[in-house]
Amino acid sequence: MLPMLEDKKMSAESFVDSTSFDGEQQSSHKMFECNQKTEFRFNFWSNSMNSVYLISLSIFEAIIVIALEAVIFSKFYHTAFSENNLGLGIPVYLMIFIFSQVFQVFLAWDAVRAQNTIQVISFLLFNLCCFIYAVFQFKQIADALDSSNLGMEQLASSLAFLINRLLIVIAVITGVCELIYCYIGARLYQEFGWKIYKKIGADPEIRNMYRWYQIILTILKIDFFFFLGYSIQYLVLVLKAGDYEFALTIVAIPLTCLFLLLAVYSIRRESRWLMSVFFLGMFAGIAYFIFKIYRIYDPSQRQKYIYVKEVLTFFASVSLALVVLTIANAFMCFINFGKGLKPHRKIII
Repeated sequence: MLPMLEDKKMSAESFVDSTSFDGEQQSSHKMFECNQKTEFRFNFWSNSMNSVYLISLSIFEAIIVIALEAVIFSKFYHTAFSENNLGLGIPVYLMIFIFSQVFQVFLAWDAVRAQNTIQVISFLLFNLCCFIYAVFQFKQIADALDSSNLGMEQLASSLAFLINRLLIVIAVITGVCELIYCYIGARLYQEFGWKIYKKIGADPEIRNMYRWYQIILTILKIDFFFFLGYSIQYLVLVLKAGDYEFALTIVAIPLTCLFLLLAVYSIRRESRWLMSVFFLGMFAGIAYFIFKIYRIYDPSQRQKYIYVKEVLTFFASVSLALVVLTIANAFMCFINFGKGLKPHRKIII
C-alpha cells in the first residue's frame, strides 16, 4: 500500500514539475514575443531623449534654412541675373543645398533608428560640410551679381544687401547647430556603444565585423547624395536636350539608386554573387568619374564647363573618393560573410 501511495505522490510531483516547466516555457515565449515587438517598434524610433533632441534640432535647422534658401531662390530667379552665365547655376546650387537639409534629417533619423555610431559621426561631418558651403555661397552670389556687363548696378546692390543678410543668418544657424550636434553626438556615441555592447557581447571579432557593417551602410547613404547631386548638376548645367548623354544620365539616376539598394540587400543577406555584381559596378564608377574629371579640364570641352568647373570638380572628386571607400569597406564586409555576424545583426536591426 505504501509503495502505491509513494508512486502516486511521485507521479503528482512529476505532473506539477512538468506543468511548471511548460508554464515557464510559455512565459519565456511570451517574453520573447514581447521583446520582438519592442525591437520592431525601435526600428522606427528611439525613446532616448538625446535621440529626440538630435532629430528635433535637425528638423528645426532644416525648416529655417529651407525657408531662407527659398526666399533667396525666389529673389534671384526672377531677375536677369539668373540668365547670366555665372547665374545659371545659382538656382541649381540652391536646390542642392535645400535637398541637403532634407537628406540631413534623414541621416539623423536613420542614425538613431539603427543606433549607428558611425552614422552619427558622419551626420556631424555632413552638417559641417553644409556650414562650409553656406559660407561659400557668399562668393557664388557675389560673382553672379556682378553687374559690370549688365548695367543693373542698383538692382545688384539691393539684391546683394538682402541676400547677404539671409546668407549670414543661414551660416550662423548652421554653425550654432553644429556645436550643439557635437555635444548631443558625444552623448549618443556613448549611449549607442553601450547598447550595442549589451546586444552583441564583448567578442572583439564580432564587434569589429559589426563596425565595418555600420561603416558601409553609412557610406552608401552618402554615396546616394553625392551621386545624385553630381548627376543633377551635370544634367541641368552642362547637357542639352539633344545630347546623347542626356537620356543616358536620366536613366542612370534611378539605376544608381537601385544599385545602392542592391548593395544593402546583398550585404545583409551575405550574398557573394550579388556582391560580385556590385563590385563590377563600382569599378565602372571609378572609370566613369575619372573620365568626367578629365573631360572637365579637357581644352576641347572648356566652353561647356567654364562656369561650373569648380562645383562639378568638387562633386566628381568626392564621388570618386566615395566609390573607392565603398569598394574597400564592402570588401571587408565581403570577407566577413559566414563568420557569425548575421544572427547578431538581426537582433540589433
